[in-house]
Amino acid sequence: MFFKKKEKYSGKNSPIEKLEQRQEPQKKLKQNEKVWDSGKNRVKPEIIEREKEEAKAKKHKKDKGKKFKERSAINFSQLAGSILDGSFLTRDKVISLLPFGMFIVFLAMIYIANSYSGIRRVKEIDKLGKELKELRNEHISTKSELMYQSKISEVAKRLETQEIKESVIPPKKIMVKDQAK
Repeated sequence: MFFKKKEKYSGKNSPIEKLEQRQEPQKKLKQNEKVWDSGKNRVKPEIIEREKEEAKAKKHKKDKGKKFKERSAINFSQLAGSILDGSFLTRDKVISLLPFGMFIVFLAMIYIANSYSGIRRVKEIDKLGKELKELRNEHISTKSELMYQSKISEVAKRLETQEIKESVIPPKKIMVKDQAK
């Protein structure tokens, strides 16, 4: 075959792991060279201060998260208490936002009224549609009944009771001459 299969490495068998293991002692030596003050046979004071600052920053980050959780729990309980007793309404921020709040309430009322009127109109349209179908059906039935009753045979049957009979003699045309000449 032209191509070799790629081998999957995991753990300490991978070439990257082996390379990192070889480089670790060299890294430690370089770090020790930077940290160790050979002239005074001790660790350099700048390095110690920097490590202290890093540790302090890590501790500060952890404390900040804890304080935030505690503060949010305290704020929530204070907020709930101020809502329940109504003291939040006396604050300046709330008072300054009252007109905006009233405007939002007004818009909500308009929205609700609009939806109710829409529902009412839909019901009215449905009712009128049913009434229109009813009237259309009545119109069609009345029209068909009228057509049936206006047949010549039906008219003749009704007129027999009054002793009026159908004419056997065809109608004649009457012509009038103009005498105004």
